[in-house]
Parts: sequence; C-alpha cells; structure tokens
Amino acid sequence: MSVYARLGGTFSAWMATGHPRFPREGLAARFADHPDGIYRQLAVRDPTAGPDLIERLNHDPDVWTRQAATRDPRLPLPRLLETLALPEPASSAAANPALPPAEMAVVMDEAGVPA
Repeated sequence: MSVYARLGGTFSAWMATGHPRFPREGLAARFADHPDGIYRQLAVRDPTAGPDLIERLNHDPDVWTRQAATRDPRLPLPRLLETLALPEPASSAAANPALPPAEMAVVMDEAGVPA
C-alpha cells in the first residue's frame, strides 16, 4: 500500500496492485468513498465488494475508476449492457468476462471480426 500511495496514479502504481502480496480484502471498506479516484479504483480489487458497489463505482466521476468497475464481472448485467452503448466505457465493457456470448458476437460483428 505504501508503494501505491507513493506512486499515485502512475503505471508503476498499477503494477504494484498486481503483486501477489498486495492487499485486496478490505479495500472496498477503506477506499470506496475516498476523495481521490486513484484510491476508489482499489475498491474494485476487493474480492468482497458486492455488485451494488461495483455499479456505484461504474458511475464514478473518475474515468479510471469507472473503467475498472466496467471491466469487473460483478457489474450487474443490465448496467454492463448499457455501457456497451456508451462511447467512453464501451471497450472496457466489451472486455468484461461476464459479457454474454451473444452480446460478444454483436461486438465482434460490429468490429468487423470474421466469424
């Protein structure tokens, strides 16, 4: 956490979150309402964060927090499908592993990927 805090929103800070010893549990309780979006992103990494919190963070004013929440498979399906139609989060929504195969096929067709 101290590395992440010191590095702020840099690529190196993002890399630190992938380290196996980076804390995950408790991040939602600690950072979901933090005034800095860099920290609110961490709430998405908490395995105990529920779908309601992920959806709330999907509407966050910070673009990186919104995108992190959009990629999360806990984002409720109706909201995930809504984000596919929005320009800014569409690519993050298309990368969400919870996107149903039929919707993924539509995304692939619209992108011109051959079947």
